[in-house]
Amino acid sequence: MDEKVAYETGIRCKGFAISAATGQTETTLDLSGFAKQFCGLAFVDCSATSIVQLVVNNDVVIESANGQFFNSDGSNPRMYTEFNRPLTGQDTITLKTTATAADNYSVLVYYRNAYVG
Repeated sequence: MDEKVAYETGIRCKGFAISAATGQTETTLDLSGFAKQFCGLAFVDCSATSIVQLVVNNDVVIESANGQFFNSDGSNPRMYTEFNRPLTGQDTITLKTTATAADNYSVLVYYRNAYVG
């Protein structure tokens, strides 16, 4: 395999620390301008008190779900929930958390620098 192709199609991961106050918190998940495919995400330590919504470029990917459904135990960095979406490099990815109690958790976003169908 060509090194450039292997580099572009390899999965990358970026982590975000979320501090969700009681009520609604909106977080923009900024990826590299080279990102061309949103592959999926995993949460670490998201509590049952948090309901999440994920929007990628006005496409509602997760409308309303308990954040624990997407929890990873953190022991396997490749364990994530797939939501393949094409990206342009100038994307708006928004995570909204509605919490009945304050919640601090991490989000791992997986992406590629080339779209692999």
